[in-house]
Amino acid sequence: MPRPKLHSDDTILAAAQQVLLTRGPSNFTLNDVANAVGISRAALIQRFSDKATLHLKVMERSTQEVRDYFAAAPNDVGLTPLWTMLKDLIDGMGAGDGFAGYLLLEWSDVVDDRLNALAQERNHLVRAAILERLPAGPHDPETAAGLIQSVIQGATMQWLIDKPGALNSFVIDRTRHLLQILYPDHAFD
Repeated sequence: MPRPKLHSDDTILAAAQQVLLTRGPSNFTLNDVANAVGISRAALIQRFSDKATLHLKVMERSTQEVRDYFAAAPNDVGLTPLWTMLKDLIDGMGAGDGFAGYLLLEWSDVVDDRLNALAQERNHLVRAAILERLPAGPHDPETAAGLIQSVIQGATMQWLIDKPGALNSFVIDRTRHLLQILYPDHAFD
């Protein structure tokens, strides 16, 4: 009879994500994750095979979280619902503590085809959520959605270099400025 699992896969993947963010995808080890969870390296290998599989499973979990977030989010059309969703999404980035680790994960998304496919899906989910909430005019919604997503991603990269205050506040502020330019007749609180 197999031994009962003391730690769920979700618990292990959450711990692995934190290790990945702290140590980076190249430097994290299965021992790091096993120690963080409190299990043996052998038990970790039995469940996830190797480091690459564990990394992939972490990113699959992350992608599922994005899917779940947008599936549960209200999808009303209009600038107020869009702004509410964007603030919530960006606020989820937090103040930026430890956020530099995400840059290393992005590099993995560029060089590994399986991770890249997941990153593309997350990007498409964000753009689709923006597009779904945008009004029909006065701008082409596809173009506006792309610009809004670009400002969010660009502001995040800018913050990683300059760190002017909290990440979420900085990105919300930059996004608000773009929305005020695109839709000057609407108030974005």
